[in-house]
Amino acid sequence: MRSILAAVLCTACAAAQAGDITLYSHARLGGPAITLHEATPDLDPLGFNDKTSSVVVHKGRWQVCAEKHYRGKCMILDVGEYAELPGFDNMVSSAREVDAPARK
Repeated sequence: MRSILAAVLCTACAAAQAGDITLYSHARLGGPAITLHEATPDLDPLGFNDKTSSVVVHKGRWQVCAEKHYRGKCMILDVGEYAELPGFDNMVSSAREVDAPARK
């Protein structure tokens, strides 16, 4: 019984730690948007491939990539608002939360 309770608590803790990112189709956080709560190796099935022009990272640290399955040109985004994505506009095809950098 204890092991089941521990497993449930660990799952709840992991979910509470998970990040959130919202991708917007227009600059300055405008237009249709989609919020991700987990790694998404292909945005095409969600109808959002190559449509991201701005981003809000609500929680966590995220990697967004120009190709499916986290390939091609990628960039890391920390918590904050990104009203524009210079050099990355309409290029995002995959996104995933990544570990935070080690603290000194």
